[in-house]
Amino acid sequence: MKSTNIKTRIEIFQIIKRIKLKIYFFYIFTGIMFLFYWYIITCFCAVYENTQIAFIKDSLLSFALGLLYPFALYLLPSALRIMSLKYCKGKLSFIYKLSDIIPIF
Repeated sequence: MKSTNIKTRIEIFQIIKRIKLKIYFFYIFTGIMFLFYWYIITCFCAVYENTQIAFIKDSLLSFALGLLYPFALYLLPSALRIMSLKYCKGKLSFIYKLSDIIPIF
């Protein structure tokens, strides 16, 4: 029993080590890509000086919508599920099925 316990612990530590390595590579790759995009945006705004304000407004709007979109996408199905489970048990099963389909779109 102890040998299998030790083997599973070793396997778990190896899996954790791999996950940490993948996370490190992800953050390094993401940082490099952010630097590259920052350079491209800087060059774009230097060449097209008259579009800087519009670019900043559009970027902020896109960022805000990107933050709000997941809330709408997952809050609506959650509310539908709660409603279908809480009220009229069995009668609102189509709402539960609808809440399962909404995140796909």
